[in-house]
Amino acid sequence: MKMKDNKGMSLFEIMVATLVFVLALGALLSSLTGVLYLISQAKDETIAVSDLKNIAERIRATSFNNVPVFFPNGTQDGPAFNLYPAIVGGYNLTSEHITVTYPDAGADPLEIRITATWQSRNGRSYNTALSTFKTR
Repeated sequence: MKMKDNKGMSLFEIMVATLVFVLALGALLSSLTGVLYLISQAKDETIAVSDLKNIAERIRATSFNNVPVFFPNGTQDGPAFNLYPAIVGGYNLTSEHITVTYPDAGADPLEIRITATWQSRNGRSYNTALSTFKTR
């Protein structure tokens, strides 16, 4: 008596193959979500650094004696007559603020620290800073 040769797959084999496929797809989608979040975060930081560079260039173009006038120590978003959003072309990040500080306001060369703070789309706060020097 000859036995039949089964050439098909059993239901159990199909279910195991489907499970492996679903797990692999889930891992792939999870990785993709993480990568998209990191890209968004990097884009926000690039915008913030660009804003800081714009402020730094404006500070470098200002005479030494006028720096504390146009960029007062610790004033968030600048004085009313020299608002920082006007310098950088408006803020593009959620709740973005720029602050200029001087560790030693009487020093020459004057160390200037420019800090940007903002919130990501999920509400998490971030900041980045840039330092420059100005001399007479």
